[in-house]
Amino acid sequence: MRVAKKTLVVTGAAFGAALLLGTAAATAGGWGGHGHGGWMGGPGMGGAGMGGMGLIDSFDTNKDGKVTQAEIDADREQRLKRFDRDGNGELTLEEYEALWLDAMRQRMVRQFQANDRDGNGSITIVEFQERYTDVVRNLDRNNNGELTVDELRRRGRDRD
Repeated sequence: MRVAKKTLVVTGAAFGAALLLGTAAATAGGWGGHGHGGWMGGPGMGGAGMGGMGLIDSFDTNKDGKVTQAEIDADREQRLKRFDRDGNGELTLEEYEALWLDAMRQRMVRQFQANDRDGNGSITIVEFQERYTDVVRNLDRNNNGELTVDELRRRGRDRD
């Protein structure tokens, strides 16, 4: 029973973290969505989650409505050079972090604005909690006020 409780706590914490990270986690390998060069992707990610228009918007440098591999390659080379602070043609973890933060900034700002309900440029605890007030109620299949691993696993399935 103790192990099950620990598993539930860990799973709950992971689920909560996933909810909080939301957009950034979902786009870790996807499109940055803010114009040319917005997509930063990661090694081996192969454009996971990319959309057709995002591809055109991000890489169509000559604005002809088409994307060539040469345009994609040139963009990726330019982005690597932009964040390669020591100019050695490679990105260290710190350099890659700067690239990552740049690509995620617009999404982070949108998430901040979504939480800042009154638009005053700061987020109160009430605003920060507001979007999560019904998480347990919405996912609690047996209405006991607690989430279990089984309830979270079965989230996408039909409710009894």
